Amino acid sequence: MRVRILAIVAIVATASAVAVVAVASTSANGLPSYTNGYSKWPKINKKPFTSTGPLSTAHAGVKNVYASKKKVGKRYPNGTVIVKSIRRAGDTASRPTQVAVMRKTNGKWRYVEYELSGTRYRDLGFSQQLCQGCHMRARASDYVFTKP
Repeated sequence: MRVRILAIVAIVATASAVAVVAVASTSANGLPSYTNGYSKWPKINKKPFTSTGPLSTAHAGVKNVYASKKKVGKRYPNGTVIVKSIRRAGDTASRPTQVAVMRKTNGKWRYVEYELSGTRYRDLGFSQQLCQGCHMRARASDYVFTKP
């Protein structure tokens, strides 16, 4: 019985370690692996836009926003990832110059922004408080400015 319990604990510990590594891993382009394929997710803006209302300078450029999951009622479910791809106006490059990511975990959004640097994206290192401070204005729509 004791060996069986130890075996179960070892399996659970290994699975947890693998899950943490998978969550934290980055793809070849420098973005988190949980954003892979985002451009094939449902787009939540009808057409590309250049402003974000009162926050038009937060992510300057031409933007598209994608969500990995649909809203359930007025809220996005845990595990939802929202990706905003940003290109400079008139830029015809195949990759966005900036990518802003929101990920909902345990009922709270986590924010991170990336900038294209050569062939890879690098984390811009903005604080959660900075992003959350702006997104508070969209509290009624689960902190997401873009409406589906």
